[in-house]
This record gives sequence, C-alpha cells and structure tokens, in this order.
Amino acid sequence: MMMLIADSGSTKTDWALVTSGAVTTVSTQGLNPYQWDAEGMVGVLTEELLPQLRADEVDSVQFYGSGVTPAMRPKVEQVLRQVFPALQTLEVESDLLGAARALCGRSEGIACILGTGSNSCLYDGRQIVRNTPSLGFILGDEGGGASLGRLFLNALLRDRLSASVSDDFKAETGLTMSEIIDRVYRQPLPNRFLASLSKFIHSHLDDEALRQMVTDNFRAFFHHHLAPYQRPDLPVSFVGSIACYYEPQLREAATATGFTVGTIIKSPLDGLVTLTSDLAPDLSQRMSKEMNWRKK
Repeated sequence: MMMLIADSGSTKTDWALVTSGAVTTVSTQGLNPYQWDAEGMVGVLTEELLPQLRADEVDSVQFYGSGVTPAMRPKVEQVLRQVFPALQTLEVESDLLGAARALCGRSEGIACILGTGSNSCLYDGRQIVRNTPSLGFILGDEGGGASLGRLFLNALLRDRLSASVSDDFKAETGLTMSEIIDRVYRQPLPNRFLASLSKFIHSHLDDEALRQMVTDNFRAFFHHHLAPYQRPDLPVSFVGSIACYYEPQLREAATATGFTVGTIIKSPLDGLVTLTSDLAPDLSQRMSKEMNWRKK
C-alpha cells in the first residue's frame, strides 16, 4: 500500500509517494480549488499523477493545498476520494498549516509562503492561532510572484523602467501591450502569467530599479501581513521559490521593518515527511535523503 503527501500551490503540486520499499517524488499542476472545478482537478490527477502509480494501492493521503479553506475542503476531499477509491485515511489542510509544520515543527513562530501568491500565520507549535488574509493576487498577495509581476508590468507599460530593461523584455518575450492585457484580463490563470515574469526580473537584478522593486514588494509583505501580529520577537520563516530566489532582498526588507528571518526553504515536503507520525523513522529518513538528493 502507499501513502501520498502533497504540497499544492497555485502553480505546482509536489507529491511524495511512500511505500514500504521505495520513495519517489512527482510533480503535477497546482490544484487550487478556487481555480479549478472538481472535474478539472480529477483530470489533472488522472493525466499527470495516476500514470506514476496504481490508484487502488493508495490507502492514505495527506494533502496541504493553496485555497483549502473550510468552504473548499469538502470539494478537495471529494476529488481525492473519487481518484483514490481505496483510501482509508485522508487529511486535507491548508498549505499554510503545512508550511508552519514544516518550518516550525513543534515550536512557536511566524510561518510564511512566498511563491506565486503569499500568505502568513502565527503558529503556536501545534496550530495556526492567527492569519492575516492574503486576499489573492488582485486584492493582496504582497510579496508573492504574481504581485511582483504586477508591479513590473505596471512600471513597464508606463515607461518607468530603463530602456535596456524594456528592450530586453521585448526581445526575450516578444509581448506587446495588447498581448499583455489579454494575458492578464482575458486568459485563464493570470496569476501564473504574472508570477512567470519573476524569471526575467531575477535575471536583471543588476538594475537598481528592479532590485528596489523586489525589496519594496517584500516590505509591503512585512507591513501588511506580519506587522498585525505584533510579534517582532519571533523568527519569521519562509517556504517558496520567491523567498529562495530573492533571499538577499527578503533579508534586507526584514531588517528594515524590524523582523528577523529564520529558515528559508523552497519546498516544505521533506519537513512534512519528518513530522508525519504514520511513517516509521527509518522510512522518514530515507525519504528525506532522497528528496535532498533530487534537489541537487
């Protein structure tokens, strides 16, 4: 039989497939229930995950996902039970609780996600005790990749970037203003498109204006998400690609706003494995080693 542990963001889901004899990791599209209907989620799992395993062998799933609110939890549970008919145990929780468990373990702290979107919580070592709503990429998500992409396009389309940056962007992407507007306002999953611009931004960090844009994006995150907790005494730890790729700017923004950065990791999956009480210690250790090897 097999256990699955999932860390699902808006863009990508990382799955740990655990059996008594082997451990592997698989990635699929993100499964945010606010972005997908149930049929679409089933389609992603059927086409991208099931070819890697036998559905009737999966008897346990722990799913931590972006968009898993109390209102959306039944939808995700229904999808997983439909795809994995032999399930005996199922736990569906928010990606934020997964991040807190992976980052803080059983210690008090502030846990944050900085990927396509952003989120944060005050964690007491067992559960989330306070959360500043992220509000999504239109109303919030300060600090995340979609927010950074939005800031970049705003500056680009209003001619507030250097000629060299603007020319490089046009040469590398070929996107016109009308095509950008279409991608943002008419095409599906505009948050992914906005976050995808981070790759270009990161490759042009020698430009002072772009570096400042990244730092300002993080400063907004600390101000809007973390200041309300009124706990500058606690370390602030992060999961997510944006936190990893822009670590120097993240630390600069933390210092400027009076916070101390703790741990920064790209994915919480190995930490979640370690904390999974259902796994034998030797299996957890083998799985952690394999995932560390895959990251190299």
